[in-house]
Amino acid sequence: MNDADGSKSDEERRDEGRPREINVLRFAKERVTQIAELLDAIDNRTLVSGEVTKGPRTALQRLPRHMRRRAMSYNIKRFPRSQRRFAASTVAASKHRKKPPSRLWRRRPRNLLLNYVRRQRKHIWLETHIWHAKRFHMANKWGYRMPLRSFQRAFRPTYRDAMRHCIVRDTSFLRCFQICCDKESELIDALRPLCAPSTSATFAFKPASDGRFEIPVLLYEPGKYPHGFIGPVRFAWTVESGDERALLIWCHPSHSTTVLKQLLETLKLTKEENVDSEESAEVKAPRSVDEWRLRSYRIRTDVYKGPSFKLFDLNDQLIRFRLHGPQSFPILRRVLRTVAKTDCREAWMQNFVRNNWFWNVRLRNVLSGELPDGTVLSLLVEDPRLSRPRRKMRPNEKFAKLNPPLPVDEIMHPRSEFWNLERRQNVLSVKMSESDLQKQRGSSFVPIRTSPAKIPVILIVRNSATGTSNTFTGVDLIAPGGFGSMEFWVALQYGTAHAAALRDQKSAEFEANRLNFPADIPDCIAGSDELKDECDELIEKYLSRPHNRRVRYWSSLSVKYPFSFEWDLLAADWFERQSDEDLLSKGRGAFVLRDRHQLVAIEKWIAGKGPQPDEIIRSNRMALVPVRIDALARGRPLRFALICAPLDDDFRAVAALPPDEKSLKIEEPKRCDSDKRRTRSTASNEACERVEEKERAKDVEDDYIELNCAEKEIPLSLNELFPDKEILKSRKRIAARRLKRQRSKAAKRRRKAEEASGDGSTQNEDNASTSKLTEIDPSDQIPYRESCSRLIIGRVVRGDYSFCSAKGRALGYCSLAALKVLRKGNVLFRNTTSKYYHPARLSILRTQPDL
Repeated sequence: MNDADGSKSDEERRDEGRPREINVLRFAKERVTQIAELLDAIDNRTLVSGEVTKGPRTALQRLPRHMRRRAMSYNIKRFPRSQRRFAASTVAASKHRKKPPSRLWRRRPRNLLLNYVRRQRKHIWLETHIWHAKRFHMANKWGYRMPLRSFQRAFRPTYRDAMRHCIVRDTSFLRCFQICCDKESELIDALRPLCAPSTSATFAFKPASDGRFEIPVLLYEPGKYPHGFIGPVRFAWTVESGDERALLIWCHPSHSTTVLKQLLETLKLTKEENVDSEESAEVKAPRSVDEWRLRSYRIRTDVYKGPSFKLFDLNDQLIRFRLHGPQSFPILRRVLRTVAKTDCREAWMQNFVRNNWFWNVRLRNVLSGELPDGTVLSLLVEDPRLSRPRRKMRPNEKFAKLNPPLPVDEIMHPRSEFWNLERRQNVLSVKMSESDLQKQRGSSFVPIRTSPAKIPVILIVRNSATGTSNTFTGVDLIAPGGFGSMEFWVALQYGTAHAAALRDQKSAEFEANRLNFPADIPDCIAGSDELKDECDELIEKYLSRPHNRRVRYWSSLSVKYPFSFEWDLLAADWFERQSDEDLLSKGRGAFVLRDRHQLVAIEKWIAGKGPQPDEIIRSNRMALVPVRIDALARGRPLRFALICAPLDDDFRAVAALPPDEKSLKIEEPKRCDSDKRRTRSTASNEACERVEEKERAKDVEDDYIELNCAEKEIPLSLNELFPDKEILKSRKRIAARRLKRQRSKAAKRRRKAEEASGDGSTQNEDNASTSKLTEIDPSDQIPYRESCSRLIIGRVVRGDYSFCSAKGRALGYCSLAALKVLRKGNVLFRNTTSKYYHPARLSILRTQPDL
């Protein structure tokens, strides 16, 4: 109570200090000044229209509404002159970004060059990149930005041009190594361990020793043949100054690092420090692409030195164009105008006089298919921009008859001046710029015939060496770097050579019965990396589809590995002595048989013209044989298709075909649960049998019409057809909970499996990822070759409808041990997305991979 009373007295004391009344008149008189200021502030009659106050305002707010501009907040010149001094401090304190420079200023030559260099730091651009980027889909491949396919042209017009006219493709991504030596025999002996004489030519090939031929070679790791395949390369010899010889090796960028590593280890070379790198810092910054390329030549030319040899890495310093078609030579004759004898003023130019005469006179009416494969020709030509026509014109050369074969001894020896780095740099340094060329054309009344730049080029004849014309026949054009885009490439386009891309190249090689490197080569590191990237891309595309739009490869089509080949597992299944784990642990996986004599013996055996080569099969149990299959009736084999051995029932069914039917319909039976798991209970087996009996009864009754409709009537529930919303929601909740429980159980099983297995090999991880796609239960119990109703003997790596054969055709690999189950080369193929088998004829493919 005391506390309450005390608190109450405190409140009373506070109330006593407050006034009980107020004199309004006196209170208003004391605050009349404040009220006047408030009334003056809220009186809008004297303000600008739209304003609510007169107080301190910004310089922009002091102007009438019709004079205000948004740019006044950062541009003082927008204010009236009388207000600029007052507004200067406000505008200077504003934090608006400055006006960007104009597009003309941003795209000045210096910035264009910097952007050109910056944008190819990760993936290098070819010299024809800008031309291709406007007309082709581009893709990142092997460290380059390459054209993948055309926006408008499919392969059919490209094939038509390759067989009747000419197509051209930029292959400047190929890497070139130049090895200089004093004695040719020492270099040949040093490189002998890298070659396999039974598969291809070696560096000691005599017709190529004088430099008149470029020869393909298959390289292997030393001491690992037939395993350890590196890849194909092309080589040519050339004579340098004096008695010095040089070996030129061209290789694909996918395995160029491996080739360089093997060369350095074999020849015992070490990298030489670049002395010009310090001097290049003092050189003025490049102002054009040509100056930047000249500077990069001095800086980026890697040199490797040893006791007897010296290696130069000419990466991205040369351009190489590949021309296919019978009109390759006529188009080159129209594009390349050789230097006249009177214009060859320097001593090194005089060496090309006879070579130019040989090209203009002796080869005037010769096609590329009439010369030996790999023939090397050297020319000295003028700048192609000088002779480029104003509009496209087809060559009017027609050859009524074939010329007599040209003796090899009459072919001129190519000149070695092209391979001199300083000479190539000098040619590029005196090259006339586009602006200077246009100025000179504008001030001259006659066409310009010559320029200071005399360009040495090399032509290399490419044909199938079979005496027949196909999409592989053509010629390669090699020129110094810096003359690729506006010079030779555009001149070839005006010469009516149609551009092709990577997919066109693969299709052209397929039509010529050649495997593409590295996509179709399974036993090398480059091919394995390519297949792995392709498999990951296909898996990602497959998993991006909804569940009800995914192909059931295993349960419906019995395809165990739809996106990979698994050659080691297939070869191990046909190898009876050891398991695949033992073979892979010893590094003795599957390899491709490339021995020419053994392939001939196998070809005769498959065709029924020779005995079975038991010794070859016994010594190459894990070998894969390159094969070609031709469809006998309908069917178009595609990549990843299965090559299977027919059953005896298939032969009997074909023999019993009526005369009016051309092919037999062979269908893969639908996989039953008993096929998924061999150790099923008897009840499940009986259920499967009942299902099969119902299907057989249904097939029998297909030709009968049921008259009693009451037996086929099925009662329907209206509640099921038109369910309540609450019922639908509850069903969705139950389904989501069930799915969540299934995922958690699957994750637990996966964690247990990972803990039990530990760190698995890369192949086991790939198999596990592939098995996810095929919704397999325990499919590991089923061997690879027995995963479908017919024995799998191989797979297709490249297949489609062939325009040359006018039917389905494919290239692939088969297990050598599996060929024993065939009868005269009769096989069946089935695509991974189809359940129908198609008959085909198998033959051995003897063409070796090439660049």
